[in-house]
Amino acid sequence: MNRRTFLATTAGGLSLLAGCSGGPNRELPTRPAGQWMQHAHDARNTGAADVTVPARAAPAWDEGVAQLAAPLVADGTAFSVAAEATAVDARTGSERWRVELEGTADHTPALLDDRLVVAAETRLVALARDDGSELWSRPLPRPARGGPTVAADQSLLAVPVAETGLVAFDAGTGEESWRAPMLGARRPAIADGRVYAAGYKRDGDTGVLRGLAATDGTRQWETELGHPDTAPVVADGGVIVADGGTLAVHDPADGTRTRTLGSVGDHVDVPPAIADGTAFVATTDGRLLARSIADGTQAWRADVHVTVDTGVSVGREAVVAAATGLPESGGPGIVALERSDGSVRWEHGIEGFDAVVSTPPVLADGAVLYASNESTGVVALGDLPPRDE
Repeated sequence: MNRRTFLATTAGGLSLLAGCSGGPNRELPTRPAGQWMQHAHDARNTGAADVTVPARAAPAWDEGVAQLAAPLVADGTAFSVAAEATAVDARTGSERWRVELEGTADHTPALLDDRLVVAAETRLVALARDDGSELWSRPLPRPARGGPTVAADQSLLAVPVAETGLVAFDAGTGEESWRAPMLGARRPAIADGRVYAAGYKRDGDTGVLRGLAATDGTRQWETELGHPDTAPVVADGGVIVADGGTLAVHDPADGTRTRTLGSVGDHVDVPPAIADGTAFVATTDGRLLARSIADGTQAWRADVHVTVDTGVSVGREAVVAAATGLPESGGPGIVALERSDGSVRWEHGIEGFDAVVSTPPVLADGAVLYASNESTGVVALGDLPPRDE
């Protein structure tokens, strides 16, 4: 038997397990449009998509597999990974294919035009988007520390690997292109022919932000940091990285620190999301701030305890975050805030002992996707009436 598996014989059992989000599956009002192709949406790690966040949010379906890796969505299909990889209809949740992986994928995969690329422990695997068949599989020198970042032109993908640094591959063939040593490498950003990486020198004590040539990984510049706590984010105004509790902006050409967006506490656990000249950053003391990238001025703040390692996602008119403490109910769940002033658009709470949202929210037009320890797979929220109506 090959590794492609359609679980027709167990489909009934799966449907019985589904629905931990509150009841039987329902269809979303419309087919979710737009694309969320990799962690933080794009190669720049912006966490922002030009899509409409629904005006209200109730569970539609709970399907696929998901633990720690965020789902992805494109062309009306939602993809998710854990011990298996799955593809489901983004409107109905009906399964399209399911594949067993050689190892568990704890990191968000990446979508290309025709394939899904998954870092599963010490292997990098490319699966065909249409049917899940394996296109290629490549070994990693050590376990992946994050999922692949794919360049906008889909020529290159880079993976942070434990005790190694970054390993880059040809996105089409899967052949290894180059390695860039770095301890504790964060998920890189890729833009304009350069790979931006944050981590530590080989001494393990000196934090750095580096600009690497995308073609061969050669170091073009290096800037020392005190505490490189987050992955870099490429904005129109520069490369933004958390250095301790400070959000610093660096010139992408030579790494020079041009300014800061001010202190937000002792450290930053979650990379900011960037949209239209504004950085949306979560603080460790339970606030979500909207600050200007140009001068650091603050537009608004909201009391939202954002879940560590999940983050903030930005749509056309709203900011969506996974939270351990929602602004109004105080419990865990997903919250949508108006981009204009930070006021609450809606909250979606989850219930259960030690319930927590385990992935960043993923946005498509009219839908929000996430996973939690109280769901069987990916949960889709949409503009639907509550189940008791």
